[in-house]
Amino acid sequence: MKTLCLLILLSGATALAAQEANTPNEPADTEKPVEKSIVEKWDDGELGEFETPLGDFHIGGYASFMHKTITRYNGGQSENFFDAIRIVPQFEWQIVDWLSFSMEIEFEGGGADAGFLSDNEVLVEYAEVHITPLDEFNFKAGLLLINFGRYNPNHDDINWDLMDRPYAARRVIPSAFDQPGAGIYGTFNQLPFFSFSYDISVTQGFDDEFTNNGGGRDARQSFRSDNNGNKAIWAKLGILPRIDDMGVDWMRADFGISYTYQEIGPDNSQSLRGFGVDGGLGFDFSDRLGLEIQGEWNRFWINRDSDAATPNGLWGYFVDVLFKFDPFPASWRGDCFGSNPYIGVVFRLEQNDLNDDHVGTATRDDRIGMTVGLSFRPISKLVIRAEFKHQQSKRRDDGDETRFVLSLSIGF
Repeated sequence: MKTLCLLILLSGATALAAQEANTPNEPADTEKPVEKSIVEKWDDGELGEFETPLGDFHIGGYASFMHKTITRYNGGQSENFFDAIRIVPQFEWQIVDWLSFSMEIEFEGGGADAGFLSDNEVLVEYAEVHITPLDEFNFKAGLLLINFGRYNPNHDDINWDLMDRPYAARRVIPSAFDQPGAGIYGTFNQLPFFSFSYDISVTQGFDDEFTNNGGGRDARQSFRSDNNGNKAIWAKLGILPRIDDMGVDWMRADFGISYTYQEIGPDNSQSLRGFGVDGGLGFDFSDRLGLEIQGEWNRFWINRDSDAATPNGLWGYFVDVLFKFDPFPASWRGDCFGSNPYIGVVFRLEQNDLNDDHVGTATRDDRIGMTVGLSFRPISKLVIRAEFKHQQSKRRDDGDETRFVLSLSIGF
């Protein structure tokens, strides 16, 4: 009897094992998910992501290095030099689903507090707390990166195929431009074919030190004081056509409208109004050929009398046109290249007027520039560039120059 029971148990176990081996829902040869390569994780920005009991951390940033040759005409002093222009660590902490903190610190020109350095600084570019209960309504506070125009909220060098920053993002909106304050923002996706976003912030604002040569860069205020106790309002409306929902998958577009109002004088007697428009278009002619166009135009009006040394209005614009071509074998993607490598040819047209009632008041006033560049981006987080720029200033011999820039930006 014991022998018979043992045989029954063995036969049942054998049948059960055979049934499990042939179960269609659990095949024996289940494929395991393919592990991403280091290059793919780098390309997708995942190398610095860490899950911890205290929340999700992301550590990243970028660094840019270049060699610049400046040829000045009409007796100006020409230069050529290497420049360790920026090293920028970035940090983001997703504490819980609805609460996060992010910040960026820029080490420019090698840092600070060393006598042999020049044009150098260490600066917090932003430090923001975000409370995000809904897509349509969120809150932020801290050192806010001002969401005005296109370049300032996307100012990281790694995002651009030209190293030199445009006039509109240097002398009108002084990128990277951040200020202490608070704001609300959100996105609405309920309408067919369109999404809308808004961003409204209240910060210290500019002071009244707008100049003919520095523009808005000279009007930035301390992070710890306000020259008049009045606050600036910054507002931006974003428009995103969902063109793929319309059956067009080879085109992309986005647009923005920015506005600000603030009192800038110490006695609250000088009001400033600012307006800007920006946008971008992308065309994918094939898997290997594309075109991107983007730019912005910004304008400030200041309610005060003007003279040759005191502007009461300034404006600037830029337009970038980038042709992208991928000549590389598809087998290189994910191995030594990212998912969308390309060689780019880029053109930029830009102009600024830092004192619109007067012409030629300073070297950088009434300046126009044209740039042609070549970029190689094997991975989205790595770009190597060469660019040639010619710029002239009306009625200013000291404003005429050419620049040849070789640069590398690497993201991490």
